[in-house]
Amino acid sequence: MLALYRLLWILLTPVTLAWSLQQTLKRSGGLRYLLERFGVTPADPSKPADSSKIAIWCHVASLGELRLANSLIESHLEHGVLLTCNTPDAYRLASQVWGDRIALRYCPLDYIWSIRGLLKTYRPTLAVIIETEIWPELYHQCQTHRVPVYIVNGRIGAKTLGAGFPIRQWYRGALAHNTTVWARSEMDREHFVTLGCPPENAVAVGSIKMSGKPPSALPAHPIGGLSYHLAVSTHQDEELLLAKASREALRGQLLVVIPRHPQRGTSIAKSLKQHGFRIALRSEQQAPDSGTDVYIADTAGEVSDFCAHASWVFVGGSLVDHGGHNVFEPAIWGKAIFIGPHVQNFSEEVAYLKSRDAIVQVRDPDELSTQWTDIRENATLREKLEGAVRAAYQNLPDHEAEYISLLKAALNRHHKSAD
Repeated sequence: MLALYRLLWILLTPVTLAWSLQQTLKRSGGLRYLLERFGVTPADPSKPADSSKIAIWCHVASLGELRLANSLIESHLEHGVLLTCNTPDAYRLASQVWGDRIALRYCPLDYIWSIRGLLKTYRPTLAVIIETEIWPELYHQCQTHRVPVYIVNGRIGAKTLGAGFPIRQWYRGALAHNTTVWARSEMDREHFVTLGCPPENAVAVGSIKMSGKPPSALPAHPIGGLSYHLAVSTHQDEELLLAKASREALRGQLLVVIPRHPQRGTSIAKSLKQHGFRIALRSEQQAPDSGTDVYIADTAGEVSDFCAHASWVFVGGSLVDHGGHNVFEPAIWGKAIFIGPHVQNFSEEVAYLKSRDAIVQVRDPDELSTQWTDIRENATLREKLEGAVRAAYQNLPDHEAEYISLLKAALNRHHKSAD
């Protein structure tokens, strides 16, 4: 089956090349993105300044997974970390945060030569995959090079679980050997086992988003002290629904939108302008003022800063069917949180907050508009919701610390076995 998989990748090379060129231009990844995605290793591959050998290869798909990996990376910098990602936005943010303290590359596409070349160049002790990236060649090459794979905060969506032949067989081959799954829930653990992970190699740890850690110092206000309500991780068609709900309920108040994919900022602005909204775009250094309806914060790495100063927060991917996003980003700051009906990817986190009356779920934009009107006019309601959010967040189990401890123990085991 692996031979068939490799043949398909070779046959699809014109498609992957065209797609990569499009991404290079669309997301401003530059020549580095194109070359590294096809396995071209730099002549002098970067390594952390204080380490001659990489102990941990950590892979994240994009910005969301990068934020989840932050604490794992920070707690293992002294061992040497290679971080790979799939998107220019994640690459740029990682470069800003860690600089030369880590080795940073785009993850190669799943060709045999590209994955093999990465492993031979960096020779990691173990590989850490954040959430769900099941690439058969990557897993096979890790097994061949004796690099154990650990899936952290593992989750399986309905699309992956429902994959048919031969994809299901490729998943089984990837997960059957050399892979340990630390799943975010018992349901996700069972899904990994269904896909082929041996039951003894899969453990339900809990969501890494559940940490209960207090926030760091309050960041500077991102837009000069203006009052605003916030929508984070929004998707196509969702911004217009939110802008209309905001105009109906909160006319004259600023809505800040942080799209899940920042490169969509210009197209969002064009769409909203066509519907009569006055727009300012952060990527073009346009500052909002009293006449701005929607401010599009289409830059990376500022979600926490905007959450900290928002009046309240809507978490996107939930009014349109994308399964929702991380509801604990605004909870860290004790903000009132609103979501739509589509939260299947974060059902455990949402259920936890709902059980403590710490989140408001709406069926549609009309109900959202009503809820926003209520919270604007009723200060007591807002204070009650904020108090419930703070209490719920403070009582979270510290799964983040548990993942760090598990990874440290795994690294120690493999270091000892290598010795």
